[in-house]
Amino acid sequence: MANLLFLELEGDARERGVTQGRATAPMIRNNLETYFARFASSGSSRDEVLKEAEAWSEVIAGCDPEYREEMSGVAEGADLSLTEVAVLNARYEITYCLYAKDARAAASAIEQPLQEGCTLFGLLPEVTADGSCIVGQNWDWLEGLRGNVFVKRVRRGGAPGDGKPDFVGFTEAGIVGAKMGVNSAGIGLCLAGLLTAQEGMGDRHMPIHVRCAQILDAWRFSEALRPVLATDRTCSANFMIGHADGEIINIEATNENLAYLYPEDGVVTHGNHLLAEKRVASVFERIAPSTVFRPHRLRRLLTRNSGRLDLTHIHAALSDQFSYPSSICLFPDPALPAARRNATIASIAVDLTNRVLHVTDGQPSQSPFQSFALDAAPQSQNGGMSVAAS
Repeated sequence: MANLLFLELEGDARERGVTQGRATAPMIRNNLETYFARFASSGSSRDEVLKEAEAWSEVIAGCDPEYREEMSGVAEGADLSLTEVAVLNARYEITYCLYAKDARAAASAIEQPLQEGCTLFGLLPEVTADGSCIVGQNWDWLEGLRGNVFVKRVRRGGAPGDGKPDFVGFTEAGIVGAKMGVNSAGIGLCLAGLLTAQEGMGDRHMPIHVRCAQILDAWRFSEALRPVLATDRTCSANFMIGHADGEIINIEATNENLAYLYPEDGVVTHGNHLLAEKRVASVFERIAPSTVFRPHRLRRLLTRNSGRLDLTHIHAALSDQFSYPSSICLFPDPALPAARRNATIASIAVDLTNRVLHVTDGQPSQSPFQSFALDAAPQSQNGGMSVAAS
């Protein structure tokens, strides 16, 4: 596996966007084609998706003008339309509305199973070898995104009460902000999909990726929770948010409801089905049954080393291939159409205490962690905090 692309970004939102767009233009175009193919597999044409994205672009402009301005910069730098970039930044909502459609179809006949598999974990300081607070996950998503992701370190020079914190994060080319990362206040997050029968049936609210960006804008843990809690959601999502001082909350955020999971014996894990929320029925299991065992298995793999957990243990647990290919470490299922094949695109461990993002380029069973500190140069695969593939 190759070294992940690493971008240093500074300046205002427009400047940051232009830099990203220029540096990742071919990757952005690849991601667009990957998503258009996925949407088409569920019956949505390119024109329909672009029309939907245009509406979402206006929603983003209303709820976070700075985020939309950075999107505009990405479009300029990559020589794409703002609507095309909006496809990627609203792709969560567009995708999960289609997943709900797939799940409703699966209620009567499972014709098109889904490979989905994000498995999340959170570790409090008392269970890690060096007392670090860590959140992480396997990010399992469309196989076509492999090689079209990158790590960014954003310098904004803010201070509490005046500006926004710096952060280091992982994202898909074309998406503003970061879906997993940690900021200079020690606040970090990971993200996974949830699915109920009500996806996309209400009004358009702030998109999930905008919420992720706003979490990393926060200086205080209470303010990091606000982007998830303050407004309803068009589509459900699972947020795991942590703080360097030793606090982790997993939030199951469905369209109108919120439910919370906290670490037990220093560990919390989650998959793609509802565990705490009892008011709304989870339907992800209908199309991706592996979710019912992945988080529980990951918890067992981690807790066997409780009190001495380090990157080597985490990497090994995320490399687990029980029930291959639909395992914690996900591999493409050749029985599925190409547009529906998913894989572990990256394994991620976010060290909130030391402000370091550890990421693999592909399945952890085939790739070591690469380390990106908020306050230091990225380390090579043989660097001090890297770990060999299991």
